[in-house]
Amino acid sequence: MDSQTLLNLVIILSLTPLALIIVIAFMYSKIKSQVITIADLRIKMSQNEDKEKEFMKFHIGSKALLNNYGLTHTDSKTGTKTSFSVDYEVEIVDISEEQLKVKALSFSANDSWSRDPNHRQGIINFMQDRWVSKKDAQLILDESYNRQVKLEQLGL
Repeated sequence: MDSQTLLNLVIILSLTPLALIIVIAFMYSKIKSQVITIADLRIKMSQNEDKEKEFMKFHIGSKALLNNYGLTHTDSKTGTKTSFSVDYEVEIVDISEEQLKVKALSFSANDSWSRDPNHRQGIINFMQDRWVSKKDAQLILDESYNRQVKLEQLGL
């Protein structure tokens, strides 16, 4: 190996750590900017979730649907149990952290037993002042709900 080749090798080996430091600094700045971007996106996502929760907030007097609400009727004469489900339209009477107190306005029957006119009033009466989970209720967005949201935005 001649002296010129050795000198070139020494120069390349001495510049390699410098080049690595530059690459590491560049990568560090990119990672840091990505971390900041992720933090900003998490904040925006949290704000959007808060807006969504506020938008879909239950109000007293609002209407909701309880789809496929399972019920069981026990015949007092024979003791036989009949299971069926109905879709209730309810009005929200009271609100707690996890549940809604509702009053049935109407229902749609899903089977022949619940379509029987003799059972209609009993099915409606069952859901008067009953507590149900918020997870089971689907809010109906109508004019009264929109009015309530506007009043809350105005602070009234």
